[in-house]
Amino acid sequence: MSWKTISTQILVEDYHVTVKKNKVELPGGTVINDFYTVTIPDSVMVAAVTLERQIILKSEFRYACGIDVIECPAGMMEKGEEPLTAAKRELLEETGYTSEDWTYLGPTLESTSKLTNTMHLFLARNAVRSGKQHLDPNEHINVMKWDLEAAVEMVMNGEINSNSTAHLILKVERTMGV
Repeated sequence: MSWKTISTQILVEDYHVTVKKNKVELPGGTVINDFYTVTIPDSVMVAAVTLERQIILKSEFRYACGIDVIECPAGMMEKGEEPLTAAKRELLEETGYTSEDWTYLGPTLESTSKLTNTMHLFLARNAVRSGKQHLDPNEHINVMKWDLEAAVEMVMNGEINSNSTAHLILKVERTMGV
């Protein structure tokens, strides 16, 4: 049973975000006059693991949360860009690492009650440092390596609490076997 959109008003529309105020009717007939949705571009996230089974992570201040967050390298896909192409680009730009061994681990959804985008998850095995970071002016990233087993423990104890990163690390654990 799905919701019926009665009307939509676009409040913000620019390259990185569209915010809509929707009037919707629920299956039981209840009407919500102000149900907001946020659309951002689809994105990719990479769990890059070295030959030594260390995972490449980053720490970055996230203004909306007000804290430094430990995450896997990630970023938005450019219009028309394939997910794997974006994943390779983001890994190199944010960390200076590359890989020749890529596995698609599927899509994940972020905040499913409000956000409309998809995050594509990748495993990059045998990652090696092959260059330097190429950060955007708004990126200030500290790159670090953790044993994969330690990263799983960090997810379980809440040190790594970004949903998509936690999801990806646990998928990698199951895929690679910790």
